[in-house]
Amino acid sequence: MNSVSDVSQNLYASTLNAYRNTSGTLDKDAFLRLLVTELKNQNPMEPMDNREFISQMAQFSTLEQISNLSNSIEKFVETESVAMKLNAVGLIGKKVVIEGKSLQLESGQTDSIIFSLDENAEVVLKIYDENGTLVSMENLGTLEAGMHSYLWDGRSNDGVMLPDGEYTYELKAITPEGEKEIGGLEEGEIEAVQFSDDGIYVIVNGNKYPIDSVKEVSA
Repeated sequence: MNSVSDVSQNLYASTLNAYRNTSGTLDKDAFLRLLVTELKNQNPMEPMDNREFISQMAQFSTLEQISNLSNSIEKFVETESVAMKLNAVGLIGKKVVIEGKSLQLESGQTDSIIFSLDENAEVVLKIYDENGTLVSMENLGTLEAGMHSYLWDGRSNDGVMLPDGEYTYELKAITPEGEKEIGGLEEGEIEAVQFSDDGIYVIVNGNKYPIDSVKEVSA
């Protein structure tokens, strides 16, 4: 015949399995039910030690605090996400300066490439077609720190007029410390905002950019 202690342990084990959630872990409600079950079915000749009881209550308190903190963080993230989306929608129709690398060639004409230098540097410009093929490269010379612009004529290194389409460019500043890539700046109006799993995007001049590419906003 099983002792009272054995019966209590078997009941505790069966209750433990019953209260496990689908992920195989115990939530705070299940923990509390288990504690009550253990107290109700403990061996009256060997009641739970005070230290053991305090230890289990401390575990329960910690579990509840972690659960509450997790819920608070989840609600905060949801609120921040909604706020960011509302702020992004409010940018529609605004004029912006955005960091980009695209050029739209149409009838031999394109917008100026605008860029900024933190210090005097030699600047090299490379332009690629939609297939990533280098079609034009030019050394713009040594330029002073500040804002600069360059208007590409739409021609290849051989002087041939290239077909209309979308091109990308790369700017590199060469200094005594080495070379680094410079982000070009484009002006335009935010036409739309898109939301996706990997972030928020704005549509400017028909092109899609991450919202953190926006450097300046004006009415």
